[in-house]
Amino acid sequence: MYIVTNTIQTETAHSQKIIQQFTAGHTKESMETVEGFLNFQLMHRTLPDNPEVTELVVLSRWTSKEHQKNWVKSQAFKKMHQRKEPKQDDEKNQNKRPGIISSTIAEYEVLT
Repeated sequence: MYIVTNTIQTETAHSQKIIQQFTAGHTKESMETVEGFLNFQLMHRTLPDNPEVTELVVLSRWTSKEHQKNWVKSQAFKKMHQRKEPKQDDEKNQNKRPGIISSTIAEYEVLT
């Protein structure tokens, strides 16, 4: 088994919108035809030392690394993860997604 996590720190004020985006896009129905996909979980917590920051952990389980990498290369993945075009008056923040402070991806081979 292969697990991928994406730990996203968000501004708490924007966290519900980001949660909705994940729960709408990563539904069982949208992923059930993806070869090798086992399941998906979304977890959240407000940071104890900073209530202005919410941490989301997106966890996906795959039968193998190869299956997960094939999904990331697919058109379906690209479509699900495409960003809307930035407004022209927001050029200096065009690579930043509203409400997202940071994002860290980690990949794991399951041993037991």
